[in-house]
Amino acid sequence: MANAGLEGASRRDIVVEAAAKQFAKHGYDATTMRNIASLTGILPGSMYYYFTSKEELFAAVHEKAINHICLGVIRMINPSADAWTRLEQASQGYLDAMLNSNVYASLIVTEFPRRRSRKLREKLVSDRRRFEQLFVEIIDELPLKPGVDRSYWRLALLGMLAWTYVWYKPSGDPPAVVAKTLIDLLKNQTAEDR
Repeated sequence: MANAGLEGASRRDIVVEAAAKQFAKHGYDATTMRNIASLTGILPGSMYYYFTSKEELFAAVHEKAINHICLGVIRMINPSADAWTRLEQASQGYLDAMLNSNVYASLIVTEFPRRRSRKLREKLVSDRRRFEQLFVEIIDELPLKPGVDRSYWRLALLGMLAWTYVWYKPSGDPPAVVAKTLIDLLKNQTAEDR
């Protein structure tokens, strides 16, 4: 079996990991169940024992990617810190999880729900909302100037953080510095004067 080194991993987990690699490398449209099967040592027809369709498999992979990134965010946050510090920590956790796992990052950043079936689109959007909620709760506590739309502010920050996947170089600033710099760009324009 191609993944015999994955001791303790279930065959379903092996399929999800292989699918993540294929989707990241080739995109959803160019990946086939046969491609994924070739990485697992599982017969192509047997793939459907674990997932009834490529769409269902992609939903499982996307959920795993979101879970990975959410866990990275949650692990970094000190709940007793002030809101700005927690936002920096959450942003660093997001960048650490995304930039240190290109397979998962590419699935989150490059696959757009709008291009998928209604059922898959709803699942992907639901996953992303769960991730965004981690930031909503912190941003709601920020001392921003009156009139600042917190939804747009959050979307601007998350967009900047997501885009690092495209331009980030490991030889450059570490994720903590990138996160702080991006937050400071928004903070300097929108924070209440104290």
